[in-house]
Amino acid sequence: MKLIKNPLTTSRRTKVAAAEDPSRPLLDHLTELRSRLLRCVAAVALLSVLGWFLSPSIIHQISRTVGPMVFLAPTEAFLVRLKLAVVLGFFLGAPVVITHAWRFIGVALTIPERRVVLGALPFSYLLFVFGAALAWFVIVPAGLIFLLGFAAPGLRPTLSVEACVSFALWTSAGLGLLFQLPVVIAALASWGIVRSETLRRHRRHALVVIVIVAAVVTPGPDVFSQILLAAPTYALYEISIGLARALEPFRENHGGTT
Repeated sequence: MKLIKNPLTTSRRTKVAAAEDPSRPLLDHLTELRSRLLRCVAAVALLSVLGWFLSPSIIHQISRTVGPMVFLAPTEAFLVRLKLAVVLGFFLGAPVVITHAWRFIGVALTIPERRVVLGALPFSYLLFVFGAALAWFVIVPAGLIFLLGFAAPGLRPTLSVEACVSFALWTSAGLGLLFQLPVVIAALASWGIVRSETLRRHRRHALVVIVIVAAVVTPGPDVFSQILLAAPTYALYEISIGLARALEPFRENHGGTT
């Protein structure tokens, strides 16, 4: 007896197969890319509305450290709030952006590569959040207080809101990127560029470099802030060694370079 195929089931399977097939026509890829970009933009824009209402409290937090700020152009205060709103929208919407990016490029990766990336993405995001939070709540206030200490009777600070907010955002973003160290080293280890034994041999050198970087990023005499930065950064280096050691068998089993 001849079986009759359900056209709905067949159509659904065809769509799934097309979505998972990286060899689709270029126009299909561009259409999917456009759709995902629009969804990401919509999510960031929606969350930026929330960021707009949160931005005054952020500006107030900075003013508690540096005192009243000024704006030097008629549009400066508005543009600063808009910048903060967009940054907060992108920060809060990052999981949505990462998810759509993964669904678009994940089909081009092998199964072992997918496992590595899926394991790294949440870890990378959490590291960035932790590093940015450490900078925002500890490093930025300490740095602003130190820099304001250069005021003198003939040198009175008049800080614009744009300058202070930009300083806080760039410092937070920089420290968030610095906390990607384990992810970067894990990637280098999986490609065979670095080995755990090499990282272990250079522990002392890494510690010296980390202490110097912490002293530069937190230029004030506050040793406590320097320790707060140096201690987790060195802990990340040790975590990187463990990740490199764990990924060495993976590289060897999948023909990685040495």
